[in-house]
Amino acid sequence: MKPYEIIEHTADVGLKVNGASLEELFENAAKGMFEIIAGEAFHHSSKVSESRQIQIKKAVNGSEELLVEWLSELLYIFNREEILFRKFKILRLDNSGEILGEASGQKINFSQTTLHTEIKACTFHGLKIEKNKSGFTCNIIFDV
Repeated sequence: MKPYEIIEHTADVGLKVNGASLEELFENAAKGMFEIIAGEAFHHSSKVSESRQIQIKKAVNGSEELLVEWLSELLYIFNREEILFRKFKILRLDNSGEILGEASGQKINFSQTTLHTEIKACTFHGLKIEKNKSGFTCNIIFDV
């Protein structure tokens, strides 16, 4: 089972995300989003280190809302602080609707770095996290 794959969507881009656990699903969704943003640079360790680390704590109702909040916060920090994240770890994800996660990456200079795709927002369009025999899966669409 692939952790994620990029899917085409009319005028937007999306991911089909899989995870053995809900935590892994959230981590894989973040990896996929940053692969969309950075393209090949995401996979080249020499171009992206993990010199900057942040923690994100959010609380909302529902797994879908929590996934969008997690990805939206990563996207916000990426745009505000110019950190290209590469590694993600969910430390806590509980039934009360709270997430605590870490992301690490490297500060980049937007004027000197060529990115693959600009993501404007994470959407709820068709978003439904489903449990199956091998774990969890969902499709998530991003506005580009």
